[in-house]
Amino acid sequence: MLSGDDALATRTLSNMARQSVDLGKAREAIRFSRIAQAHATEWSAPPRVGALLAIREAQGHARLGDEISAGNAIKRAWNHFERGTSQRDPDWTTFLNEAELTCLEGMCRIDLGQHRQSVKLLDHSARLQDIEHSRNRGMCLARLAYAALQGRDLDHSVHAVSESLRLIDGGMTSTRNRKQLTLVRNGLALHRAHAPAREMAERLTEYTA
Repeated sequence: MLSGDDALATRTLSNMARQSVDLGKAREAIRFSRIAQAHATEWSAPPRVGALLAIREAQGHARLGDEISAGNAIKRAWNHFERGTSQRDPDWTTFLNEAELTCLEGMCRIDLGQHRQSVKLLDHSARLQDIEHSRNRGMCLARLAYAALQGRDLDHSVHAVSESLRLIDGGMTSTRNRKQLTLVRNGLALHRAHAPAREMAERLTEYTA
């Protein structure tokens, strides 16, 4: 900021917003996202940057349970995204394809308690992910399993876990994925009467121990 490098400030604040979401500091995520958006305006950032910053803000609102603000930010994210790519897109936004934005919206819906909608979004995202982004697909599947579990769709949850574990067996590793699967394991373990859920919880113990 002191050097007047608005593009670098935008990227740094975007990363700080994401870290704040991961750390459960929702208000900081919103604040960093909004400051980043102000800096993005200064260098006429391309639409992909706007999409990323808007969905980071949405994640903060969702963590606070603010459905209206989260919904508005999600809409802005998709409006930016649908304007397409640009030769000016910075490298740090190239990961934000349709599958990833759909997954991030699905995460927002989980935090808002909209489990049926989150399952639909995460299911769609997992189908969109290609083999080159197997880590992203594995994480999406783990989140899908959690969303389905919250919606008490145990069979769907077990199936999503199975697909995620298949990627792990194929060599895909991710600390965040394992943490998410730990949450799923703990939830499935509560349903001892449901044989597939019980068996998957026991299998997950091997991966998350």
